Amino acid sequence: MSNVQKLSLALALVSTAGAAAADGLTYSNVEAVYGNIEELDVTRLNGEADYIMGQYSFTGSAGLVSAEGDDASILRGTAGYAIIPGLNVYGLLSYSQAEGGNDETSYGLGAEFQNNDYGVALEYEKFDDADIDSVTLAGFYGFGASTVYGFANEMDNFGSYGLGYKYDAAAFEANIASLWDEDGFDAGATAFSGAYDVNAKFTVLASVLTTNDNFLDNGIYTVGGSYNLTDTTSVEANYGQSFGSDIVDGDGFTLALSFETGARRVRVTDQVTNYVTDTTPLYDLLDF
Repeated sequence: MSNVQKLSLALALVSTAGAAAADGLTYSNVEAVYGNIEELDVTRLNGEADYIMGQYSFTGSAGLVSAEGDDASILRGTAGYAIIPGLNVYGLLSYSQAEGGNDETSYGLGAEFQNNDYGVALEYEKFDDADIDSVTLAGFYGFGASTVYGFANEMDNFGSYGLGYKYDAAAFEANIASLWDEDGFDAGATAFSGAYDVNAKFTVLASVLTTNDNFLDNGIYTVGGSYNLTDTTSVEANYGQSFGSDIVDGDGFTLALSFETGARRVRVTDQVTNYVTDTTPLYDLLDF
């Protein structure tokens, strides 16, 4: 079975779960993204679903990215149990495959606590074939229209970190996130973004992704917009252009079609990832 066939089957299962048991489905998302960056064609297809059944919780995701015919895919799932309200333990299993590379299976355990205002999680993951361990601490705290969030990860004795802030009011949204590693803050990047709802259908988008060592001197800016076809389905287009003397001059665009229901993810780590994703449309192409 090809990567595309595997992913199509997984996405079909996600869609079927939403139709058959909507009362237990707390979140679902299916998204197709096409990007053209300096004549390089990149496509990405992914789906996610969260499901709660009493004290049990389940999450599943499937993703495929293709760049000039080279494919990479990933399947990931978790199963959790609520010891007490808000406190969950869970197991995870993931399988990834890249063309010209090795297949990789990972598994692990996690524990998390969350309520209406905040959440914190500690997750351990073992990459079996590569013999690499990963430990992640992630959390968020919401107050009013604001949310602060962060994470720290150590993989193969190398640390990476992130901090971010999100402001989400009635018609306006603003985001900022910085990502760096143990080589120092200057080795990372910072993204800013803003969104304004012109009306119930159309939203104007803008973002800047810049290196920390040459802050706002080098980076990529994007401008775009999204249009709500229905309450759950939207299309989005963005144009990006690099700037600065120490970065390759280039431009590109992305087009995305997405279907999404629900707002907050079951897992704290997934919720933090969603916050980071909101800072730049480039995340859809860079994160895989």
